Amino acid sequence: MAVPPPSNNPPTLREIARRAGVSHTTVSLSLRNHPSIPEATRERVRQLADGLGYRSNVLVSALMSQVRLKQHKSGPEVVGFLTGGPTADEWKHHSASVGFYDGARRRAQQLGMRLEPFWLGPGGVHSAATCRMLQARAIRGNLITPFAVPVYDHELDWAHLICVGLGYVFNHHALHRATHNHFRGAFLAYEKLWQLGYRRIGLMLDRDDQNRRVNYGWLGGYLAGQNTLGETRLEPLLTTRGEEIPALKAWMRQARPDAVIGFGPKQFLALEQIGRRIPRDLAFAALDVEQTKLDHVEEVTGINQNLTLIGATAIDILASQLYHNELGLPHRPVYSMIEGYWVPGRTAPKRRA
Repeated sequence: MAVPPPSNNPPTLREIARRAGVSHTTVSLSLRNHPSIPEATRERVRQLADGLGYRSNVLVSALMSQVRLKQHKSGPEVVGFLTGGPTADEWKHHSASVGFYDGARRRAQQLGMRLEPFWLGPGGVHSAATCRMLQARAIRGNLITPFAVPVYDHELDWAHLICVGLGYVFNHHALHRATHNHFRGAFLAYEKLWQLGYRRIGLMLDRDDQNRRVNYGWLGGYLAGQNTLGETRLEPLLTTRGEEIPALKAWMRQARPDAVIGFGPKQFLALEQIGRRIPRDLAFAALDVEQTKLDHVEEVTGINQNLTLIGATAIDILASQLYHNELGLPHRPVYSMIEGYWVPGRTAPKRRA
């Protein structure tokens, strides 16, 4: 079928329907990728609409989506919050997961949806059974929160789910994601410490759990800070389990840092364990101040990752996928990276000249 060039006045759904030889309801469902319409028909209608210059009005689309939701559901659409810790409630003890959940829950309510936690079992071992339950309840959209390995991701029924990753969970899968900008967070920490007068700024991370888990963003941001600002370049301390204290002692003797950037409480407490008094002996900046809550420290200096905004952004991504019924893994995943912000705290005061 030859498609005339688009005019200045975009076509209506009824005009597209007349040219396609289908009903305007079929056109509306096709443009939303609804599974009730055969795939060949959906593709033909979409190509015709594109050729005619059709563009959906996002405000009208959002309004009609709410109207349809009220007409066809007795309650709000349920969105799953998938966890895989040792127990069903283990995620509630991690500030990152709680922050994600709080932000996502509030945004979901604003969009007429309801967020509900679902446990995939330890490391996701019960994911197949959970997926069957989600399908039985017609729950299409899900957020996946980070959890510890092993991860039985092969049992997730990706083809029948719409999923958005929080952080880098399942980072070997092509998921749309909302995550903290870890590179920018480490760079900002280095920059702020430099502005406070520190010149020998070190980095402490777990090699696998903390470094690899964030796609090496913290390490990259730290090295960029050194290359941009640093006069003295220190080798970062990347440790493996069991070697932390001996490696830290050797590194402190060799690097002699006046400030340390670390993920959080593990690095802070390790420095205290070897006798360093913070901030009297050296400054400390956490890459996640929300997870660095210590009873004997009033307020830790460092980066607030904006966890609630990450959760809210994930819901916005998911809402778009739900509207367009984009089941399965996307061909071109989009990463939405959320900026954190600096918290002055008390563990990195301005250095005296």
